[in-house]
Amino acid sequence: MLPTSLNLRLPAWLDASAQPRALPSLEQRMALVLDLAARNVAQRTGGPFAAAVLERDSGRLVSVGVNVVVPQHCALAHAEVMALGLAQAGLRTFDLGSPGLPPMQLVSSSQMCAMCLGAVVWSGVAEVAFATTAQDVIGIVGFDEGPTPADYEGSLRERGIRMLPGVLRERGLAVLRGYVDDGAPVYDAHH
Repeated sequence: MLPTSLNLRLPAWLDASAQPRALPSLEQRMALVLDLAARNVAQRTGGPFAAAVLERDSGRLVSVGVNVVVPQHCALAHAEVMALGLAQAGLRTFDLGSPGLPPMQLVSSSQMCAMCLGAVVWSGVAEVAFATTAQDVIGIVGFDEGPTPADYEGSLRERGIRMLPGVLRERGLAVLRGYVDDGAPVYDAHH
């Protein structure tokens, strides 16, 4: 019999961290995301990546996600995909830019890979902030980030999505280095 359902779950330790609250500043939002990414590494529950969806203007936390590719046996389980999917499920809409919703912001520990970039384009978020670049991820960890457009920021801007790069970048770099120092695996399909 072929599989007919897919059930992805965040680690149990994240339940306490996923309480709704407001995070007014971009730095507070990124600090939460980087704390989640570091904890994901420390708990050995996935890769060094985390993301959150928030109401852009109020800072109300809508959802969080961490990378759970290895423990969930699913290459789709990137932090951004988890956060976006959980936000959509929680708000009961496939479009986070639907009329009646406030503009949404995705805050991610790293710039999106090819898959997550596609998820962002289809998600309806208005803004994306990230700490480290795809080149940081490739250079420090060795993950294959896939084919992304040469003008990454311009491609999103054409779709009405604003980019905020380099937020708390040094802290983000420390999370990536911590993952490597821990001897954790490079688990994309090319390794």
